[in-house]
Amino acid sequence: MLKKEAALYQSVLITGASSGIGEECAVFLAHKGFRVFAAARRLDKLKELAGAVGAGRITALAMDVTDEASIAAAMKTIAEDGAPLYGLVNNAGASSMGPLEKLPADEWRQVFETNVFGLAAVTRAVLPQMREAGRGRIVNIGSLTGRIASPFQGVYAASKHAVEGLSDSLRRELVPYGVKVSVVRPGAINTPFGAHEAEMLERYETDAPYGDQVTTFKAWFERQHPAAPGPSVVAEAVHHALTAEHPKSRYVAPPKMAYALALRNLLPSALTDRILERVNGLDMFRK
Repeated sequence: MLKKEAALYQSVLITGASSGIGEECAVFLAHKGFRVFAAARRLDKLKELAGAVGAGRITALAMDVTDEASIAAAMKTIAEDGAPLYGLVNNAGASSMGPLEKLPADEWRQVFETNVFGLAAVTRAVLPQMREAGRGRIVNIGSLTGRIASPFQGVYAASKHAVEGLSDSLRRELVPYGVKVSVVRPGAINTPFGAHEAEMLERYETDAPYGDQVTTFKAWFERQHPAAPGPSVVAEAVHHALTAEHPKSRYVAPPKMAYALALRNLLPSALTDRILERVNGLDMFRK
């Protein structure tokens, strides 16, 4: 692990920091001694966050990860602050829920623009200074859904699967420059994001031919997040990825959800499908 005094005042940029996992990471890391640049599309959502810790420990930044000019402006603000970035937490995310056959193409594009292309754009913006410094950490917030794709989450799952591949390539490319890359895979986490996803399913509950399946899946899905652990479990994994001498390439948050990945990796797909159908109630629709 990094020495405590060495961790103090290391600068980290967190995208999507106005709520949920991003907000928790910003406060958690600031309390751990990091100098945090908390970025989101709207500054008004970051006002309370900037004052949540000691003065000057969290700086709010307006940044839209899908807008190159917005990214450049935020990077200029960070440079003018005089704090070279040690870490980047790519947390900004978007989702779209529903049958793949029915989801509008513009929603596919929106999800990939944020979760993949936006992530890549911010990463490109910070890499030159990390390479020059000969050190740095990039933590990409993926999802268990990127490895275990439930029905009606196909677009989100596809984008998070892309983050897995992107992160592997990036990690291997950056070995000579001392920059380390990790993926944190949250399972269900108790944040407003889960409720927002459940609401997206409502438009398809009366839409043939998937309506009954969507209703059943939604009833199961909307129970998962309220009963799940809070975002601190993700913040703890992010902190380890930023501070460990040898960070893991993958983290699961909460760690107990690793059993689900073992299921996916070890069992035949047909058996995994049957188990998941039994869990989410969709087994009644199997013919």
